[in-house]
Amino acid sequence: MSIPSPIYPSPTSVSSSSTTSQQPGLYEYLSELVSKRVATIKYIRKAHEGNTHWFNTILLTKENLSTMYPNSKMTKRTNQFYALGLSLGTILDISNPIDYIKALSQIMTEFERHANDDSKQKMKNIFRKVKSKENHNFLIDSTSNEYDYLIIPHFPFELDYLETFYTLIDTMAEAYYKLLVGTEGPNCTQPYFELVLKCDGKFKKIVAMVTKELDVLAREAIKDELNLIDPLVHQSEYTC
Repeated sequence: MSIPSPIYPSPTSVSSSSTTSQQPGLYEYLSELVSKRVATIKYIRKAHEGNTHWFNTILLTKENLSTMYPNSKMTKRTNQFYALGLSLGTILDISNPIDYIKALSQIMTEFERHANDDSKQKMKNIFRKVKSKENHNFLIDSTSNEYDYLIIPHFPFELDYLETFYTLIDTMAEAYYKLLVGTEGPNCTQPYFELVLKCDGKFKKIVAMVTKELDVLAREAIKDELNLIDPLVHQSEYTC
């Protein structure tokens, strides 16, 4: 089932246009991929809002999520997600599909590299101290010129993880919808589609990570509810 976007046309409305020059089957597969990914993204967003039962098991509350994702412990990921969402937003107005998918691929590659570097390096490797002529010390971001598309902002205050995640999820959905714009014709080629799959693979890593965390949270919440209903359930774990 296609999911309408307030900005971009739905897969159904786009595919219903002229397809005479379209490569047989390739655009339909692209449309199906976009529809499935957006549906997953929106489902994860609802779960983070406490508006749906996680795979029909248990409603994850705001309290559950706040405990799972405290802002103080999520600073690194929050900053990474903010950088990704901000960077994706800057390329959504690219009208040429080929230019867009190349920019998207570059952003995802740079984001993956940044996330990996961020997990391995300490702050002293990210920032370097420079002495001015007045012999004052100040910090310069040594990563600021490493990327062509990825924007790495720095904040003097703590960002809210869940709000940042909502923004990223919404931007990711629009980034997927954008893949269908102007690609129903000759631009929906095998090289274009291969770049789409490359980007999709990197997006799926984010989705898989969050999904796994929500699975753990749901299991813990179910266990807590069972313990409230029957304390013997908890005791039986130690007697078996």
